[in-house]
Amino acid sequence: MRFLRFLLKEFILHGIVFAVVGTIILSALYLLSIGTPAGGYLDALKAFLLMLVGQKDLSQVGPGFTSGQIILAGAAQTLPLALIALIFLILIALVGGSYAVTVRYMAVHFGVRAGEKIEQFLSAVISVLAAVPLFVGFWLLYTIMGSAPLPVISLITVLLGGLAWDATNFLKTDMLSQVNQTHAIVFSTLGRDRGRFFPLSGTYSGYLFSSSLPRFIPYLAGKVPAIIGSVTIAEIAFDFPGLGKNLIDALINKNTDLLITSVFILLCINAVVSFLVKTVLFLIYPRWYEKAL
Repeated sequence: MRFLRFLLKEFILHGIVFAVVGTIILSALYLLSIGTPAGGYLDALKAFLLMLVGQKDLSQVGPGFTSGQIILAGAAQTLPLALIALIFLILIALVGGSYAVTVRYMAVHFGVRAGEKIEQFLSAVISVLAAVPLFVGFWLLYTIMGSAPLPVISLITVLLGGLAWDATNFLKTDMLSQVNQTHAIVFSTLGRDRGRFFPLSGTYSGYLFSSSLPRFIPYLAGKVPAIIGSVTIAEIAFDFPGLGKNLIDALINKNTDLLITSVFILLCINAVVSFLVKTVLFLIYPRWYEKAL
């Protein structure tokens, strides 16, 4: 029963209904902004319904855009970029949180404070990168490399704009808040490896991370829209044939059908990535899922 309730809430309500209703609302706002007559709203709704039922040719304004082509643009570029960016975001946060707690451990228990300066330096670097606008960073990368592979673009995406900075600070703060708690002090006396650079299972940082995980997963779910938005900017900057480029082309050419379909697929990708993250939380911590989301 709990699993069915999860599917109803996350897959149906936050997935399908979110994508459909969100597309209708955003499309209506766009049509309103460009002064579309009343008949244009009905034509746009018909095009959206045709897309939902699998109509091959969606475009009434500029024939040639098919649902398959637009979905392929999202599947081939936007979704992989978003997933790779999410993985990088998690890895950076794990390394930053693990290093911060082990540095604190060494300073408190052994008086070794050399690592604190390194940790402060790394935090300052991430802060500086977070202050650089995405378009500036992408422009520099494009100027230097011309074209970059998806992993490099995903890494730049999370480093700039504050994603990596925010995720690292969230996990670091949560893990550090446990350092002086009784359970962490008792575990530190067991002589386990500290896990300085990664919170592996059985290590000191791994133990603290396992306690932070039920809070870290909901945090990641909340960051999915920001990741999708940043990825879309990356597609525009590098002129990828993804949803970002489709949206810009639709806005420039006032192709309502292309814009509606692109927005729908973009919202679907957002729902898919969020659903994957929430599924992990539900499977590992079902009670935390009920409280956190």
